[in-house]
Amino acid sequence: MITVYFNDIAIRITNKSDTSFKNIEPFQVSCEEDIESFVDGLFENEFTNDMNIFGYDFIDIFNDISQKFIYIEAAGGIVQNTENNYLLIKRLGIWDLPKGKIEKGESIMEAAKREVREETGLKDVKIIKYLPNTFHIYNRNGKWYLKKTYWFLMSNNMDSDLIPQMEEDITEAIWMDIDNAKKAIAISYRSISETLGCVFI
Repeated sequence: MITVYFNDIAIRITNKSDTSFKNIEPFQVSCEEDIESFVDGLFENEFTNDMNIFGYDFIDIFNDISQKFIYIEAAGGIVQNTENNYLLIKRLGIWDLPKGKIEKGESIMEAAKREVREETGLKDVKIIKYLPNTFHIYNRNGKWYLKKTYWFLMSNNMDSDLIPQMEEDITEAIWMDIDNAKKAIAISYRSISETLGCVFI
C-alpha cells in the first residue's frame, strides 16, 4: 500500500479494495481513463472523504497517477538533541518538520542535513536512521505537484542558537520535550502526524 495525502484527504492505493479503513470511499481503476477521471476529481475538489484506489498492482497505479503531476523529491528530518528534546518549526502557522527539495547532484542524506541546517540554524546534525517516506499532492501557482519526502531521524550533539529561515515562511524553530512534540505533531499535516507520529512514543 502507498498513501498519498491531498489537503486533509488520505488516498490509500492498494491492489484490492481495503475495507479496514473507516469512512473511506472506494474508487476502482482498470485503465488510463479511470486514472484520468480520478485525478480530474482531485483537481475539481470532488472528493471529501479518504479514498481507496485499487484495481491492479498498487505500484503501477501509483506510477500512473504520478505521471499526471510534476513529480519532485525532498528530504528532511526529525532532530533529537542530547536532552531527548525534538526540533520543530512553525511554517505558515502550522507546526512542521524541516525539509526541502533535493538539489541536482545532491544525495538524499546530504539534502536532508542541508535543509535542517538552513531552516533551523543548526550547525551539526547526524543521521541515525531512515524513517518512513511521505507523499503529498499540492497546487502552486496553477501547477500540480506530487512530492515524495525522504525522512530521517537525526541527532544534534552541539546545540547552537536556532534561527528560523524567515524567507521560507518559518517563524519559529524550537526544541520541545517529547510530550509537547507529540501534541504539536498531532495537529500538524496528516502526512506527518500519521506517518511520523510513531517516533514520538
